[in-house]
Amino acid sequence: MAIHRLGLDLGSTHVQLAEVEFANKNDMATGTGILTGFAQVTIPRGSLEGGEVVDVGAVATAIRNAVSIVSPKTKDVIIGVGAESVVVREIELPEMPMAQLRSSLPFQVQDVLPMSIDESVLDFYPTGTLEGASASTLRGILVAAPKALVSQNLLAVDAAGLKTVGVDINAFALIRAQLAGDLSSRVVAFVDIGAQMTNIVICQAGQPRLVRTLSSGGHKATDAVATALRIDAQQAEQIKFNIGMEPPSDRELVPAHDAIAASARSLVDAVRNTFVYYSSNNHGEAIERVVITGGGAHLRGLGQHLATASRLPVTFGNSFARVTIGSKLGADAVRGFEANVPVAVGLTFGEAA
Repeated sequence: MAIHRLGLDLGSTHVQLAEVEFANKNDMATGTGILTGFAQVTIPRGSLEGGEVVDVGAVATAIRNAVSIVSPKTKDVIIGVGAESVVVREIELPEMPMAQLRSSLPFQVQDVLPMSIDESVLDFYPTGTLEGASASTLRGILVAAPKALVSQNLLAVDAAGLKTVGVDINAFALIRAQLAGDLSSRVVAFVDIGAQMTNIVICQAGQPRLVRTLSSGGHKATDAVATALRIDAQQAEQIKFNIGMEPPSDRELVPAHDAIAASARSLVDAVRNTFVYYSSNNHGEAIERVVITGGGAHLRGLGQHLATASRLPVTFGNSFARVTIGSKLGADAVRGFEANVPVAVGLTFGEAA
């Protein structure tokens, strides 16, 4: 019997809802699925800040609108969280059954977290086993999210009439949607540039080795253009994508170009510094390519600038690498979203509830 799963990406400008049909549970982890529904609905600016829902009513309304578009066969949903306040780091823990390990996390990691255990939601994702002289240890990724952030997002989902059956981090969903073909065997940096945040995940042979969230995204350039030209954000957004990082022929737009270029250089420098940090701590495991996604990735010239700064090949990602487009949805409904919705799709490939 087919299994239907919903993934919900709560962004600062849109909510994105994806429904994927799987033939069986095994396909969720290692196989492929059919994208049977997708919707992107705009939310008012300021409704979600720093990864946390601020206006529960506005976000819930957007989710309900997305549900009405998708008409999913399930109300159970997996939501993503992502913010600078979410701690994601590689650690090693004593090997034990996963249920026991997860229940013991508060005692094992309390000294390495910058927040109180009582105020955190904890999880651990194993990536490998290390054999020691006397005992084995598990290498993996520790995730600690503030309870307040998760609770606010759950409120919006509940108000929209959906039931949250899983909470995942956006970074893991980002790679799950795209790890196909030779990307599964190489060292790849996935960079998802949103409106307020940029998620970076560096994978080696399909396993995440470094996750970092930057509090910078496309809105910084938009706000810089609005200030430079004294116009509103909507006009600034249009001008930003019209001229990108290329010098404009209209001299009146030179201040806008300068503002965009300065903002983009700052973001690229932060991404490149993340690559340098990874390389300095993982000798012999050099990044081979960069895959960019998200609305901010489409700024004209940004990919070329990142390629020059990092000296690495940069390509757009494919949110649909592990799904086929269902006949109910149709290819036209998702055309243009190929590099924009990896998180919503990837959330459906997470662990079964």
